[in-house]
Amino acid sequence: MTSIRLSDLARVLGVALHSADAAITGLVIDSRAVTTGDLFVAIRGDRVDGNDFIKEALARGAAAVVSSQTLSHSIPHLTVTDSGAACAAFGRLARESFGGVVAGITGSAGKTTAKAFLAAICASTDRTVATEGNQNNELGVPLTLAKLLSAPKFGVVEMGAAQVGDIAHLKSMALPQIVVLLNALEAHVGRFGSLENIVATKGEILDGLSPSSVAVLNADQSNFALWSARAQPARIISFGWTTAADVRVVSERSNGFAGSLVELDLNGSSVSVRLCVPGKAGVTNALAAAAAAIGLGIGVDKIVEGLESVKPVAGRGNSVTLRDGVTLIDDSYNASPSSVIAALDVLSHSKTPRTAVLADMLELGDEAVSYHQQVGRYISKLGIERVIAVGELSRHIGDHCLPQSIHFQDADALLGACPTFSKNETVLVKGSRGMRLDRFVDAVTSALGETTC
Repeated sequence: MTSIRLSDLARVLGVALHSADAAITGLVIDSRAVTTGDLFVAIRGDRVDGNDFIKEALARGAAAVVSSQTLSHSIPHLTVTDSGAACAAFGRLARESFGGVVAGITGSAGKTTAKAFLAAICASTDRTVATEGNQNNELGVPLTLAKLLSAPKFGVVEMGAAQVGDIAHLKSMALPQIVVLLNALEAHVGRFGSLENIVATKGEILDGLSPSSVAVLNADQSNFALWSARAQPARIISFGWTTAADVRVVSERSNGFAGSLVELDLNGSSVSVRLCVPGKAGVTNALAAAAAAIGLGIGVDKIVEGLESVKPVAGRGNSVTLRDGVTLIDDSYNASPSSVIAALDVLSHSKTPRTAVLADMLELGDEAVSYHQQVGRYISKLGIERVIAVGELSRHIGDHCLPQSIHFQDADALLGACPTFSKNETVLVKGSRGMRLDRFVDAVTSALGETTC
């Protein structure tokens, strides 16, 4: 276990060290997660002020505290004006002390799944730390980097973006030797202003690479050539469904939401893989992870072992079997036009009858209505039996699809109506996180009861 001196953090931040120095072995911003030796950084948020929990953090074993408030001089601490910057500085120090390999992953969709695949592959080889949950922002990335103090061999860091420059900022902390760029899609286009801005922002992960770096790029994306040029002089490993990709799909047999059996060409090695993550998107994320693993020098057998061990993450396409044979697909964590269409494709190959519970796709800017109309028209081509639309924008899905459609103003109205499902029905639940369809998943699961299969 490596440690960082509080005095070194003070030096980097240019602030005074109060009281004694301390050896720090971890970084925490939630007092409930503190363990002995951690640095507790008090973050003042919109709802909770971390400064109110300093005593609790110390009682749990925090070695030192960073705060925007003046504290007792008996506590090893730093007083700063920007707690977030202190987290970033600590993350950089942890990364600088790490002798292993870091892989960074970004993209508009699929980051968490690709991260899970790559982390599983790496873990089948040696000790690995990876981003937990959705901790992929300016606070989450330092938390992941701090775990490198435990001296694993691999670090897998997921990076998200809310605005131009975010990926560059996160990459400056993580300093990945291997970068994975999955895609640039219309998700959050309202926040970024244009798809071109998203393409440029995701591409920030490719800047400043060296000849010893590896860039893993999606050969199916229209921006592949642009990104390949931007990644120079790094070694490029491509993945995708096109025959031109280094890591590609040879054949696929879909089992709906249960996953698929795929034949892959891993840079010249042919393998058969049984994936539990459903859909074409799941296969693509597996390809990305396999390509990154090749860049890490991991053998084919370990790649297959890791890919086959991954199950869908809760809220991201996991399947729950309920009473009367009802299959509930919980994809309620987030939604964009591309990801909704991908999930509907899988639903169209599932057992009948089928219902799509779809809530608003948020942050789509001026084209939001048009995107929802496109989803409605796409459903009409698939033969899905029923659509339950939730939210004002999703009204346009129901208005433009042929199947039976029911509309609810919001999740509360949906919960109040408590729609019923037929025996052996397949139910897909998908919407942007802000629409809170996870409450509907919980209610249906509670009402019908989860069974063991």
